[in-house]
Amino acid sequence: MTSPLRMQTASGLSSLPLPALLRSAAVLHACASDTLVRFTKSVLSKAIAGHGPPLVGAAALAATRATAFTQFVAGTSLADAQRRAQALGRYNVRCIIDHSTEELEGLEARQAIIRAKVALLHELQAGLGPQCAFVPLKLTALISPSLLERLTIGVAAADEAVAAAPEAHDADAALALAADAAKLSSAERHELTNSRAIMRELCMGARGAGIGLLLDAEQTPRQPAIRLIARSLAAEFNRPPHAPLVYDTHQCYLLGAEERVRHELNLARAGGYTLAVKLVRGAYRGSEEAMKLQPTKRATDLTYDACAMLLLEASTSSAPPAQSSGGALAGTATPAAAALLLATHNRESVRKVVERMRERGVSPSHERVHLAQILGMADDVTLTLGLEGFNALKLVPFGAFEEVLPWLLRRLEENQDGLAAAADERPLLRRELGRRLGLVA
Repeated sequence: MTSPLRMQTASGLSSLPLPALLRSAAVLHACASDTLVRFTKSVLSKAIAGHGPPLVGAAALAATRATAFTQFVAGTSLADAQRRAQALGRYNVRCIIDHSTEELEGLEARQAIIRAKVALLHELQAGLGPQCAFVPLKLTALISPSLLERLTIGVAAADEAVAAAPEAHDADAALALAADAAKLSSAERHELTNSRAIMRELCMGARGAGIGLLLDAEQTPRQPAIRLIARSLAAEFNRPPHAPLVYDTHQCYLLGAEERVRHELNLARAGGYTLAVKLVRGAYRGSEEAMKLQPTKRATDLTYDACAMLLLEASTSSAPPAQSSGGALAGTATPAAAALLLATHNRESVRKVVERMRERGVSPSHERVHLAQILGMADDVTLTLGLEGFNALKLVPFGAFEEVLPWLLRRLEENQDGLAAAADERPLLRRELGRRLGLVA
């Protein structure tokens, strides 16, 4: 079997139709200009806020709609996303379908979101079946962001209490300790109870639809509370014999990322549930305090790869059956303690994981290892992985242009790694275009 990390265009980009190749080449070459990306983001941000010259803002919005929106978004409707997902299915690529929703304050708005999410899950099950593997979930669209920030204040104290009282390792007990330490008011406790009931309803809907949930990462003032809630949901919904349902996101550009992954893995093993992780480099660098960030890009890369190998080992290893008093094996093997969704455009990170899987004799289609990229980025990576039999995924967002624009702006802000991947992809695009047009052999 050829190495998918060589990314030979014969098995990757050659699968794309010519219009898609031309669009990808144009957009990704434009992304090569850091000055252009920064200028575009600034103009679009002002246009959204109603500031800046109206004609400039209108022109920027129109250009973005015709280029970046078309490249990175399936379209405005669920039907558009389903068509794109079905097309990707021809290359053995499954999808993460995302109708992006930003954070909200107000219980009624969040209840509307949960109803829409549950409805979406069942529509995806009916329209795509197993071709839709996951749906992302932004918890600040379901729980008050201010409540999450208040709850985060109590998390450190709760962690200390858990360390002092091992019986409090129970995820729900730890959440209750955090609420006590944060001195939540009765109204805040009531809201937390209601929000958790909403999330359980969503998890049960996702299980019924056979679709996993990916909990998005948030900024540091909210993330510890989200991690505690994710732990509570995992303890309920990630237990054998069911497949892991709830994936928490870990950001490796933050200091201490590997220690946090090890800590959560130990808690999962002790609690008898699966730690399911979407592993990313990071999404909120511009809003984080510098003291919380890895000092260099290389440090982030090293942390990312270390976490990937740790989780890969835990995802593909199961403890042998226990021995009876007579020395015979009794019972069955303990299921693997983790599940890994490697979300990256970094070819070197993908290469390392694929090579480690091969070294250990792990099947490319192992049910607990997925590799994902965003629609329109590193397409040759995704398509080749799919054609090689790996669990390849594409994040396929859809929605009205105005709804999706904040998501596009965050991609411009965060995707240093993605733009680096595009630097590797651009010469491949040029070569494939030359081959199609008869300019090269």
